[in-house]
Amino acid sequence: MEYLNYAQLILGPAGSGKSTYCKIIQEHGIAQKRVIKVINLDPAAEKFGYNCDIDIRELINVNDVMKKLKLGPNGALLYCMEYLGQHIDWLEDKFDQNGDNVYYLIDCPGQLELYSHYDIMKRITNYLKKRGFSICSVFCLDCTFLQEQSKFISGNVLSLATMIQMELPHLTVMTKCDLISKSKILQDIEEGLEPEELVKELNPFFGKKMNKLNNLLTNFVKDFSLVDFNTLNVNDEESINAVLYNADTILQYLESQDPRDDIYDQAEKDIMPIQEENDFDNN
Repeated sequence: MEYLNYAQLILGPAGSGKSTYCKIIQEHGIAQKRVIKVINLDPAAEKFGYNCDIDIRELINVNDVMKKLKLGPNGALLYCMEYLGQHIDWLEDKFDQNGDNVYYLIDCPGQLELYSHYDIMKRITNYLKKRGFSICSVFCLDCTFLQEQSKFISGNVLSLATMIQMELPHLTVMTKCDLISKSKILQDIEEGLEPEELVKELNPFFGKKMNKLNNLLTNFVKDFSLVDFNTLNVNDEESINAVLYNADTILQYLESQDPRDDIYDQAEKDIMPIQEENDFDNN
């Protein structure tokens, strides 16, 4: 299937590094001579480090809704997202201005009830798919939060619940890996973590009923293969490239792109000295 546009839907709890992820991936794209545009869908956002191409705050923002409708922060946020769903033509006009074959990062709000309880985000993604988008969800989890075994399991279940609700190809990314040293659980994740090992470490602290629940949850996680995290270290170019490559693969982005002449030209320049050396040795 030939897609018109490509998009990563960046999800995760508040403070999990979603905006930083967008900034790093956008800058990495510039280094690779790729244009990656970012959409801000958080009407409560105050500032971010990336270049924002489409901003929901031009349509509606949380502060105005709170003042006019006397709503709290969460109620105002939900109202803004529903308002966007009812005025999806605003988003369509923005896409029309950018044209086709555009790669987007969609920075979403951190209120998880938007993905686990309400269907507004699912309606938006269904609209994108009908418009010819290849889209995947990238769920960000803070690695400093996941260093405890119990929190690691709950983070997995949270990611799984979002994946089931959104019904999209899914990538789970452990962010902020540059902020911690090589902790045991981070090393275990990178080497391939087995849920049974987590249960062994958890069970001594709980009673038999909780042990049974721990076993059920870890087996549930294992069955859905969500323990295979992508680790993101903003100071490690290979880490950034691996995460972007995995997302590109899910989106089938690379398959649709024409070969770049500059890459072949550089490859020829790199190969020429080797060929000349081999010719000299043969003579």
